Order: sequence, then structure tokens, then C-alpha cells
Amino acid sequence: MSMIISMRKRPLGFLCLAVTIILFVLVHIKPAPYTDYSSFGKETVTVTGRVYKKEITRQKAKDTLVLYLELLSSDKDIVTQGADTGPPGKRVICYLRAEEREPETGSIVRLSGKPAYFERASNPGQFDAYSYYQISGISYRLNQAKVLAKTTKYDRFMESTYRLRRFLSAVLMENLPQKEASVMQTMLLGEREGLDKELKALYQRNGISHILAISGMHISLLGMGLYRLLRKCGISMNISAAISMALMILYCTMTGFSPSAVRAVLMFCLRMASIFAKRTYDMLTALGAAAVLILLWEPLYLYHSGFIFSFGCVLGIGLIFPCLTEGEKIKGRIAKSIAGALAAAVITFPIYLWFYYQFPVYSVILNLLIIPLMSILMGAGLLTLMSGVLFPFGAGPFAFIIKCILAFYEGACRLCDNLPGQLLTAGRPGKWQIILYLLAMMFLTGYRKKLCLRVKWGIAAFAVVILILNPGTGLVLTFLDVGQGDCIYVENERGGCYLIDGGSSSVNSVGTYRIIPFLKFRGVSCLEAVIVTHSDEDHCNGIKELIEEGIVQGIRIKYLVLPDIAQSKKDESYRELEQMAAAAKITVTYMSRGQEISDGKLKFICLHPPFGYQSGEANEYSLVLRMIYGNFTAMLTGDVEGEGERELTGFLQKEKPGNNLPDSLPAEVPQTAVWTGEKKGGLTVLKAAHHGSGNSTKDNFLDYTMPVYTVISCGKDNPYGHPHKELLERLGQHRTKVLITCDAGAVTFTTNGQKVRITKFLDE
Repeated sequence: MSMIISMRKRPLGFLCLAVTIILFVLVHIKPAPYTDYSSFGKETVTVTGRVYKKEITRQKAKDTLVLYLELLSSDKDIVTQGADTGPPGKRVICYLRAEEREPETGSIVRLSGKPAYFERASNPGQFDAYSYYQISGISYRLNQAKVLAKTTKYDRFMESTYRLRRFLSAVLMENLPQKEASVMQTMLLGEREGLDKELKALYQRNGISHILAISGMHISLLGMGLYRLLRKCGISMNISAAISMALMILYCTMTGFSPSAVRAVLMFCLRMASIFAKRTYDMLTALGAAAVLILLWEPLYLYHSGFIFSFGCVLGIGLIFPCLTEGEKIKGRIAKSIAGALAAAVITFPIYLWFYYQFPVYSVILNLLIIPLMSILMGAGLLTLMSGVLFPFGAGPFAFIIKCILAFYEGACRLCDNLPGQLLTAGRPGKWQIILYLLAMMFLTGYRKKLCLRVKWGIAAFAVVILILNPGTGLVLTFLDVGQGDCIYVENERGGCYLIDGGSSSVNSVGTYRIIPFLKFRGVSCLEAVIVTHSDEDHCNGIKELIEEGIVQGIRIKYLVLPDIAQSKKDESYRELEQMAAAAKITVTYMSRGQEISDGKLKFICLHPPFGYQSGEANEYSLVLRMIYGNFTAMLTGDVEGEGERELTGFLQKEKPGNNLPDSLPAEVPQTAVWTGEKKGGLTVLKAAHHGSGNSTKDNFLDYTMPVYTVISCGKDNPYGHPHKELLERLGQHRTKVLITCDAGAVTFTTNGQKVRITKFLDE
């Protein structure tokens, strides 16, 4: 009832909510089509466009000028010969060569360079660079760009704001050490490119990265601080409001129009406008108006993490925060601060899980220490800038304050990093969980006046618990797309998680950017075992990253399982795995034929190699595992080939071969398929050995395995010709359905031991 009354009091807010919902539905009904820019090739191209933004980024210890171009088909101000040869698109990021002259903002330029295309996510949890840049309308990037021509006309206002930002950035660099200067450049000027990567990750892990984004806190401190200062100087309310609005718009322009900054400035302007109109400022109505203005400009911001964080948090503060912090039972400043911090955690919890799959537990306490110092830190930053410009020798005391506060921030974060349970890895919640959470929050706000404080917190706790529920779905078997390499994830009905291999020869930092994000997405905080089939880098370099970063990223490994081969055959990479595991206090164990791992209904049985196998080739001693879960069976073969495959086939021939294929077999494998036929014999899934090479998975091996599905893990356009044409022909002759990770993305089999559901992450 109270919510209905609230809507009646906010007709504009209700209208903005309705428009936002309509835009949300339209974006989901008709998503933007995917354009495969890689098909256009990577030869040098030429493009013509208007420079709408510039920034300096750090590449290989050198500053590089980056231009953001809005592409034009032609322009009368540039006299050139020949048409543009670049792929079609709306906007392009161009990284200029070091010796190139700098075009002004607003000028029209013609550039040549080598195109590079944004990677589309092919695994759950993986950062989707294509979608991220699509939100801003950026189609691709141009590397080593050369300026062929440019106009003399440009946007003097935009160029002046850019030069002002560069000047102020230089002032900070002159008066602060590099790391501290990069933080203040990000915090005050929106220059994120120079920020120390380790420090940025530290802030993100501990839930305080919001202090770096120019948002409501920054605009409130600067804008309202300026307004109050002008009023104390005797300037009228209207003139003070007008000056404050103008300077905040200038500030937003200078710092680059991030979603959070635009939201904050729009709301600030509406607040100042209420002074002109002599009307009461309503935060929720202003928030709705700001959201609609941004979404009408670009509806895809509904997918932008910065937009969701900014608007979601403010909406939560306006609706949920008062429900959980008002009441006679909360007395005293400390109690109110703690209640406020917990309420903020309830608000941000689903947003953290949706975008980052983890929640920094100690951020609740950490923000109580961090946020009160922000006004001092920003004040010191502004005074450093003023002193650096007017009195260069007077910036020292303010710079010292900045260094002390940032040192405290970093020390507090590192302390939290070393505390147990620092990260709650719950994974991305399902849509049904988000809907239930929102319904609980709506009930809480709708009946806030009729509920006692204890019941309100009970509802909030219930909503949070809903988000971390992980109902068992039987067995989950996922073959990740790691390019030219292997990585297989297995999870049983009891939540036991296993990783078989994890490496790539074509994807850099595959553990950091593909494997660890996937594990977080799945809500994995502990791996029962990581099994490495053999020591080739394309099967284990990502595992090495996981061993190094796992604890800090909130993922613990209990056991590292290696093939039990002769000591003389262990190469340098094999021994490095042993040493890294020992240093990380991970128990190392070894596996050979006949040994098994059993966890509930799930079994891994080792078929190869025999104990003490003597082969000098890593591929030949590769672990081969038979996985059993009810009637569902899979064989995971690593890279076994040559003598190793012949030895394995000889062993399989001693076993009783299964019958032929199942009675019911899908003609095709669509995005999501369900196979309900009873399997009479053979394997449900075979992981083709050695990425689909022609020298593995021979006819006699297939005769005894008879897989219903065969998964090939390989990279697109790899130099080895995988999957080999001969192998694909053999698999076709054996009537097995083939799934290739470079085409399908991650391939997931979900089963209860009887029925199997197959999901491909990408459409073919």
C-alpha cells in the first residue's frame, strides 16, 4: 500500500520506471545482431572519422595516444583519393604510432593501420570484450595507426577540456609518486589507463573499487561543496546553483562521460534545478529521469556493469536502506554505521554476484574505514592541484596526506586479503533467484511501516540466502573453449568439483582470463582435485596460474593429480608442477591404471598409463580416464596417441565391448538438446585425443569405445590443422556426433545418470 501511495506522489518517477521497463523489454526482444569482424581479415586498412575523444594509455612502458573515431563515409573537408577499406562500423579505437602528430578533438582525420577485433566470450564467466565495446558503439580497433590527413577545424571546447585534463594530470605526476599519482588521476580526472593493475585488482577484490569511479560521492563532495562555498561567500542561491551546475557539467565533460559520472551529474543538475523552480528535490524521481535520459541515448547501457552498479546502488539506498536502518532499536553512531554498512551489503550483494560472481565479505567493515577518509583524500587532491599550479612548493603537505591515506587503504586491503573467508564465491545466481530477491525487496519496501525491524532484517537475510542457493542438478561436465588446448570441468550432485587439464598454446594467460572466471561463475571455492593428464604447456600452463593465483582469487585446490610415470621420464614442466603445488601446500598424488577417484555417484577410473610407464613422449603417457555417473560414461583422453594409444587399445580389447549406438540419437545438436534414449553400450562422450589430430583416435580405438558424442578441443585457425579431415571422416563413419569447442564455445553435458542435456555456449 505504501508503495502505491509513493508512486502517486512521484508521477514522473513512475513514468520513468515505465519507460525503463519498456526499453528493457525491447532490448531483450530484439538484441543487436552479432557481427563477425574477424572475417574481414587483418590487412592494413584506411578509415575516416571524427575524433570525439582522446586519451593516453601506457603500452610497453611507453605512453600511447588513443583516438576514438566516429566513422564517416566521406567528408568534404578532407581531400583524399580512394575509398575507405576498413570494415563497416559505427566507432573505432585507434592506437597511434609514437611519431604521429596529435589530431585535435572534433577534427576529421583519415588513418591507416592494422585492424584488431574484440573477442567474443566463448565460456561462461569470460569477459565479453565484443559486447562491452558494442555498448559504446565501438566496432573494432586500429593498431599502429598513421595519420594520412586531418582537417584544421576542430571542437575548441572539447579540445580545451582534454588539454586541461592532461595539464592537471601532469601536475599530479610532478607532485606525487607514480602509483599514488595514478590513483588520484583516476579518482579526480577519470584517467583509468595509467592505474597500477595490481592495485586496481586489490581494490576490486576488497570491494572498494567504487572510490575510483567518478560517481555520486565525487559529484556530491565537489558540487555541493562548491555550492555551499559560493553561498557562504554571499552569492545568491540561483547564481550559486547555476555556477555549480556549469562547473559539474564541465567536470563531467573533462573526465570522459562515464555512466556513473553522467548519472551523478544529471541528478546534481536536477537538484540544482529544484532550487530555481523552488520545488522539493526527490532523489528517486531524479534517479529515474537520469536513467531514462541515458537509456534513450544508448539502450544497451542496460547491460553495462557501471550503469547497473551506479543506478542499482542509488535505488537501493533510496528504497531499501531506510527500511533496514530506521528504528528505535538502532541507537548510537556506531550501531547506525554498522546497520548502514550491512544494509549497503544487502543492496550490492546481487550486483556483485551477477557481474563478479563473488562478494568481498570484509568490504562491509572496510568501507566503514575507507569512505569517511574520502572527503579528506579528495580535498587533499584538489589542494595538491591548486598548489601545484599556483604555489609549486606548497603541494608537499597535501601530497603527504594523500600518500598516508592511500597507504592506509592499501594496507587495509592487504590485511583483508590474508583473512580467512575473504571472498564468498557463490557464482552467478539464476534469473529465478534474482526475481525472488527483487520480490522480497519489493515486499520489504511496500510494507516497511507495518513490519518491525527484526522482521525486516529477516526478510533481507532470506533474500540474500536465496541468491547463494545452489540446487544440485546431477552431474555437470563442461569442455571449456581455451583455444588450442584442453580444460574440462566436472561437478557432481554433492558439489564436488574437479578440473582435468587447463592450458593453451594460443590464448595468453588462459588461467587468469578463462579458467578462473569460469570457476567463479560456477561458484567454485574449492576444487577437490586438479588432474593434469601430462605436462605439455597447452594442458597445464593455466593450471600453474591457478596454483599461483587461486588462494587470492578465493579458489582452493585440495589435490594435484599427475600421471604415475617413471622418475626418469618427468620433464622440467612436470617437476615445476610438483614444486608449485608443494609451495602452495597442495597435496600431490599420482595415478596409474586401475586406480580410481570416487565421489558419491561419480567415478574416475584410470585406464592409462600403467604404473611406471617408460615412454619419453609426454603425449604417450597422457592420463586417460573413464568417468562414470549412472548410465552416463565419458572417456577423457588428454593427448594420448602413438604407442600410448596402441597400448590403451590393447587394454580395452581385453574388456567386453559394448553394443552399438543407442536407439535414440538426435540428428543434429542445436544450442540446447536433450537426449532421452537409453544407452545400450559404448561411451556417451569421448574427448578426442590431441585436439583432433589425424594421428590419434584410430578406427580400432573407436570400435571399442563407440561414443555417442565426441568433443574436440582446439583453437580456430590453428597452425596444426586440427581437427584433421581424416579424423572427422573416421568419426562420421562411426556415427558419432561431433562438437568442436572453437565453433560451439564451451560444451556442457548435464545429466542425472539417465537423461543428458547438451548445451553449447555459442550458436554455430
